[in-house]
Amino acid sequence: MNGGRLITPTFLRRSSVAGFLVSKQVVKPKTSRQMRELMRLNVVRGTGKKANIPGYRVGGKTGTGEKVVNGKYNDKFLLNTFLSAFPTDAPQYVMLVMIDEPKATKKTFGYATAGWNAAPTTGNIIKRIAPMLGVLPRGEQINPFGDPVMVSY
Repeated sequence: MNGGRLITPTFLRRSSVAGFLVSKQVVKPKTSRQMRELMRLNVVRGTGKKANIPGYRVGGKTGTGEKVVNGKYNDKFLLNTFLSAFPTDAPQYVMLVMIDEPKATKKTFGYATAGWNAAPTTGNIIKRIAPMLGVLPRGEQINPFGDPVMVSY
């Protein structure tokens, strides 16, 4: 998300410059940009659509996994995740939402997958916390196919 640099996480306060100085390049910058674009596309048109909060340029990936019960995968016991980052054109935050054994409801049309519960939960969280974090909504450009396009500044 950050141009392909691995930055050792810490709970101690440090500047972005200090973090950059201890980081190392692990992915080409072009690959990092392409992954951000794919994650944004997943939220705009893919399984993560319910995390799309207009103006916040959320990118993410859903994950629905069957849990092992008595040595076998069981499709009635799921673990759902949604890994997201925002804003995708200049990532500042990454978030993981995990839901253990979600239940299908009428509201989810009987689905219990991550796209129907972890993704919208992520969107709701971002809508609430982004303004507190100083990430304000802004418009996106639209390409000829009608898809939002990330804009670099």
